[in-house]
Amino acid sequence: MKSKDLVQDAVSDLALIRRAIEKAGGKNPAIPGNRIALETGLVFQGLCLLIAVGLLAYELLSGRQMTQIMMMSTRDPELGFLGLGQVALTGIALVMCLYFLTWRGAHHAEQAFAEHVARNFHYLKNLSFVSDLLVKFIPLSLLVLAGQSQWVAPLLSLYIADYLVQGRFFSIPTRMSLVFAVISLIVAASQYLAHSVQLLWPLLHFSAVTAISLFFLTAARREASRAAQQA
Repeated sequence: MKSKDLVQDAVSDLALIRRAIEKAGGKNPAIPGNRIALETGLVFQGLCLLIAVGLLAYELLSGRQMTQIMMMSTRDPELGFLGLGQVALTGIALVMCLYFLTWRGAHHAEQAFAEHVARNFHYLKNLSFVSDLLVKFIPLSLLVLAGQSQWVAPLLSLYIADYLVQGRFFSIPTRMSLVFAVISLIVAASQYLAHSVQLLWPLLHFSAVTAISLFFLTAARREASRAAQQA
């Protein structure tokens, strides 16, 4: 058992060194290092974008019905519980999908799961992504249960800014990611100051950032395919 732990620690240390070298050399550390991992990122982020666009379309076509239901929860706690339950189930399903796709990618790359994660999806290591989502879900739940749903939309925009700063989920070059994070903070502050309760804005915000992330992932996959053909 000790030797296995030592091997895993060594793999983790090598992955950290590798990411530092890539960052120093100008390579985007947020983008996975091989074609299989790139495809995993494309599938999962594409799925998330599809869901976000679907919710965005529904919000527009239904006359902001999701926002109206969210605000009704301030007077109906059961409605708030129901909404939180749906969000929790969706989040669990997406996290399970992400880990399954990552495990499948590790299998096809003929790598150990821990090694594959350390090399390409470091934010998934030691279930840190799950922990981070849980930490974010708790204050969101408290706002809804306390009848303060009007602050949900600004908080969601703030979460997007946090993920951009941390380099989680989105595959965007570091400098551009930080610029988008500042813009996201401005958007969140604007929503707060304007008392905007509309879920339309964080949905549009998330969709735009995810689309940009998919652009960089697609470009990286093309480059990886071209390099493989020339090899």
